[in-house]
Amino acid sequence: MTEVLRDSKSTGEMIQLVRVARGLTQTELAKRARISQAVLSKVETGIVTLDDERLAVFAEHLDVPLARLTTCEPTGGVLSACAFHRKRNSLPVSDANRIRANLDLRRMQVEALLPLRDGEVTVPRTPPSDDDWDSPETIALDVRDAMGLGDGPIDDLVAAVESTGAVVIVADLGAARIDAIGSWPAGHRPVFMLNSRTPADRRRFTLAHEYGHAVMHELPRSDQEAEADRFASELLMPSNSIRSELTKLDLPKLVHLKPRWGASMAAIIRKARDVDAITDHDYKQLNIALSTAGYRTNEPVPLHEELPTLVDQAVHQHLQEGELIPQLADRALMTVNEFTNVYCKGSR
Repeated sequence: MTEVLRDSKSTGEMIQLVRVARGLTQTELAKRARISQAVLSKVETGIVTLDDERLAVFAEHLDVPLARLTTCEPTGGVLSACAFHRKRNSLPVSDANRIRANLDLRRMQVEALLPLRDGEVTVPRTPPSDDDWDSPETIALDVRDAMGLGDGPIDDLVAAVESTGAVVIVADLGAARIDAIGSWPAGHRPVFMLNSRTPADRRRFTLAHEYGHAVMHELPRSDQEAEADRFASELLMPSNSIRSELTKLDLPKLVHLKPRWGASMAAIIRKARDVDAITDHDYKQLNIALSTAGYRTNEPVPLHEELPTLVDQAVHQHLQEGELIPQLADRALMTVNEFTNVYCKGSR
């Protein structure tokens, strides 16, 4: 059961979270609600308490049920500090905050539809050791074992990740400069949101990278981005399995290896250098060849799309058991329209 909030601080935090997720500034929301920005600031910090009538106005303009603003949920903090995101270039702060807030909202919605059961997340957290005894590569191999994978290519990485109790969401994140965002707060499922704007090969590596963060980086580390890349490379392409295939590399061979291992040609070249299958000179020449062929921005042989199913299956199960879409929307504290658009487009 959820707990009705009566303290202004928690309500204010929830208003802030939804506002940021909707991409609204304080000034914009204040104008819609016909209050001053200064008053809204005090509302969000818990200094000013709103009555139910005024809260209903906010709920209307934020397109959420009133219960979303007045119900205690395990948010992990507004704009969750435990989130990691993979971006290509500088990402505007406003976009980063909006995407992080959406991650928090999605987590609350998913946990209402798919409560976590004891033992359902089957991958342990393992931080890398400073002496590299527990390296990102060895941790990645342990994760492969937990997923029940062999030594070869992963046919469907999304399915493998979801098999460990994690939730994967593919959605338009509203910005081209971010590939994904994910987090794993203690006591919750890992949740990863992947940008649907990215190509499938980059999306696979990105999911592996974010999964590495979730497993290895409960606490921040100075070299965590490089560690997540090493984890992702080993998860997708175990060194002992792929090394023999990485000799005498050229563009035609890379085109063959890309769909086999489900990794970009650039990632395969980097892997070949990392396992000493090619020299530094070969590495530079192959990257020059990629650039000359125009493959830096548009590689050949697009990979097939991998789609998550865990949340869809939970929604389908609820419907099969007789719950109606309005009831599921109430459960997730969403409007019926938003719930239908997000979680059950085929169930209208």
